[in-house]
Amino acid sequence: MKRMIYHHPLPLTEDATSASGIRPVQMKRAFEKLGYEVWDVTGFTKERARRAADVRHALRQGTRFDFCYSESSTMPMSMTNPNHLPTRPFLDPFLFRNLRRNHIPVGHFLRDVYWRFPEYKKSVKFPKREAALLAYGWDIQVLRHQVDHVFLPSMEMAAYLDLGRTPFSALPPGHGYPAPVDGPKTGISIFYVGGIGTHYHMHQLFAGVKKASSEGIDVRLTVCVRPEEWETAQHEYAEWECPAIKVVHAHGSALLDYFRDANIASLMIEPMEYRQLAVPVKLFEYIGAGKPILATKGTLTGRKVEEESLGWVIDNTSDALVELLRRLEHDPGEVERMRQTLLSRREGHSWENRARQVAATLQG
Repeated sequence: MKRMIYHHPLPLTEDATSASGIRPVQMKRAFEKLGYEVWDVTGFTKERARRAADVRHALRQGTRFDFCYSESSTMPMSMTNPNHLPTRPFLDPFLFRNLRRNHIPVGHFLRDVYWRFPEYKKSVKFPKREAALLAYGWDIQVLRHQVDHVFLPSMEMAAYLDLGRTPFSALPPGHGYPAPVDGPKTGISIFYVGGIGTHYHMHQLFAGVKKASSEGIDVRLTVCVRPEEWETAQHEYAEWECPAIKVVHAHGSALLDYFRDANIASLMIEPMEYRQLAVPVKLFEYIGAGKPILATKGTLTGRKVEEESLGWVIDNTSDALVELLRRLEHDPGEVERMRQTLLSRREGHSWENRARQVAATLQG
């Protein structure tokens, strides 16, 4: 029997809509699909402590585990309770230490290091910010001393960390699509789903689509964002309102209709320092859906798209987008050729493949 421990410092939300909630659920499912008996050590502090006690009891009774895989949240491990008070800061590190003493390797996925950037200090007020920074620092000490391997969204993120001698490797997101989603064979239909606002500036995408449409290019853009985010950001995009651009609000299975209506998926977002190390979940959702990707130069997403020939990488300007759209209209077969290349890479980016990578790394 293959058996592993799955750790996450929050309850798992099966119908999560944000990337921070989707990934922990998908990784747990992936291990189950690979045939592992998964012992769940998730939830807020009280529930996690009870489940960690069950693991300790099982170890004393002679139960063996192949490894422990831990998924971080966007918050420090000790501050995930609803009140964010670090009531039991030693709970998780003591679990990891106990497992390692029983010769069970522990791997931890570190979701992001946004707290290392100036934007974090601007967005979180004192004293909450200072308390969180101390807790993030404590988490890094745990990774340095109580974990066998750290998984990162990208290798570039390691430059912002001091993990000591703890080995690390990249474990980007995956996709859970059982099959690619068909799209229109004519015209150019672009789809974006995700955030909009401070960290997701898409003004040049809107401007380029409006300009191309006014030139008679058969292009449509559908942008799917949360209603409250669009309400906040809508005024920034008002000058590009036109029949070629539609803003919608949907999630889960309702997104399928929009994927069916698209033959290109967009990650044309304004570059910033954090984009040089962040790998968005939506990149891999696009791959799973079989949609060639429009990405921006100067971002890690753009580099990955370029390296694997998953789509088109252009400057973040409306003129660069219009130039690309003109080319695609004159050679409509280019979209299908790019799609076929993407489909040949698709299986390697599944959640199950990420789980296999974890198992091979921790048991190797």
